[in-house]
Amino acid sequence: MTMILSMGVKEMADENAIIKGMPAVETLGSMTVICSDKTGTLTKNEMTVQAVVTEELPLVKEIMNNCQELKTRDEQKIETIHGNPTELALLKYIAKEEQQLKPVVAKIPFSSSYKYMATMHADGEAQVIFVKGAPEVLLKKAADLTNEEKANWEKQGLDLASKGQRVLGFGYKQVSSAELTHDSLTGLTFVGLAGIIDPPKESAVRAVEQAQQAGISVKMITGDHKATAQAISEQIGLKHTSIILEGTDIDEMSDEELAEAVGVVDVYARTTPEHKLRIVTALQKQEEVVGMTGDGVNDAPALKQADIGIAMGIKGSEVSKQAADMVLADDNFYTIVKAVKEGRRIFDNLQKTINFFLPTALAQGLIVILAMLMNQPLPLTPIQILWVNMVTTITLSYAIGFEQASRDTMTRPPRDTKRGILSGYSFFRIVYVSLLIMIPAYFLSMRFEGSALQQTILLQSIVLGQAVYMINCRETFDPAINRRFFENKFLFISLGILFVLQLGVVFLPLGQQLIGTTALNLVQQLLILGNALLLFLIVELEKRISKEIFKRKEKTAIRYQND
Repeated sequence: MTMILSMGVKEMADENAIIKGMPAVETLGSMTVICSDKTGTLTKNEMTVQAVVTEELPLVKEIMNNCQELKTRDEQKIETIHGNPTELALLKYIAKEEQQLKPVVAKIPFSSSYKYMATMHADGEAQVIFVKGAPEVLLKKAADLTNEEKANWEKQGLDLASKGQRVLGFGYKQVSSAELTHDSLTGLTFVGLAGIIDPPKESAVRAVEQAQQAGISVKMITGDHKATAQAISEQIGLKHTSIILEGTDIDEMSDEELAEAVGVVDVYARTTPEHKLRIVTALQKQEEVVGMTGDGVNDAPALKQADIGIAMGIKGSEVSKQAADMVLADDNFYTIVKAVKEGRRIFDNLQKTINFFLPTALAQGLIVILAMLMNQPLPLTPIQILWVNMVTTITLSYAIGFEQASRDTMTRPPRDTKRGILSGYSFFRIVYVSLLIMIPAYFLSMRFEGSALQQTILLQSIVLGQAVYMINCRETFDPAINRRFFENKFLFISLGILFVLQLGVVFLPLGQQLIGTTALNLVQQLLILGNALLLFLIVELEKRISKEIFKRKEKTAIRYQND
């Protein structure tokens, strides 16, 4: 089981999903909700200024040029500047302008808590404050605007946001004091708006669709305007986009009210890291298995709280990576969906391995118990039992770990975390398969005389029965021999190695001496093969019958719910 988990972790790393702990692999397969950032995860993070609404364009461009943290020297070329995508988009918009940077006297960096950035610059004998940020925040701080003018700015901002554009407002203020504080930002002159577009990734649209097909709800949590969030959510295909919760709405809700709301809301706008934490906690109260993406230092509590914390490998902070269970090396939402598929595949293979291993182990034990009850000598010597366990079981079960994902891996709902790895059906399979391996093998061996011959026939029967049953275990309910049968090359490598080793044990003098076996004739080999084929056919027939029974139960349950 450890090897199967380790192989899965390596497969995920090859797909740019770096897992920090093996238990997270199983949790991925059970995830029911993915909460994701918008910018850079669902969108391309390639921002471009699409529209500017202002009557004072030169002044807006001057604010764009100075109220930022990326460009520090006039001679810097735009091609050499990297960093915040929003500021980079603004600098690209004014790249052809020959504007000089004003000396920075003081600065208030941007924060999602107050949603703006401000810089103070020397302006002759006085100072000027440039501010950019959320339009609704700047409008509240603006002076000398009538209600009609504010409403007009709000309408124009809403028009930009409804097109999926991120909207920034710009303002300034002349001051005589050299002190820059939040309190000093009242009485701003509001001068304009800019609409910046960051289109959705095509891969994100595809990933959202696949996640929803797999029964996983996708929720978008962003700091953008409500209208922008709604437009983008519709473009990427989220389900519940008519109702949008903003950070202010969440602040007014109790934990119980939020827990009720998260089930029918997929879009959250104007949020902070604290809101992320509350949303994750609310979803978990509804018994959801939550995956949360994050990249900032303040996202760490939400990443820790989530069942699967997912950090961005490119733009993510070291703190967020330390807090996360998984790191996306490519910052791509589609990688999460691929990791979910891999997690489900690994868990399926673990179940198949257990369903293979336990019946064969139980069969060996039952053979010993049956011999004791019938007052017969032990049918296998300790070294023969060791041979079966150390060579055949480990070799064959290892091969199942390489099985590819089933066709329904991403069309069935997430696994219920309350269900154990062994179901009632698994116990049924364990018991009847162990009897099918044990009873024919034991009574076939008893038909011949000589302890060495009996032990060899019994040993060969168990080994061949295990090999055949391993093929049965490739598919839980579907036919074992299908189009994907030849995709797992390790299956044939394992069978080949086992075949060679078993030939050596039965027919080579050294193997016979070490294990205590003797050569078998053609008739004896055919009888053993017949028992193995009977086992294979019975299990395949049982799988088909069980599949039909489970289908009928599922249809009955759905009909009962609808009624």
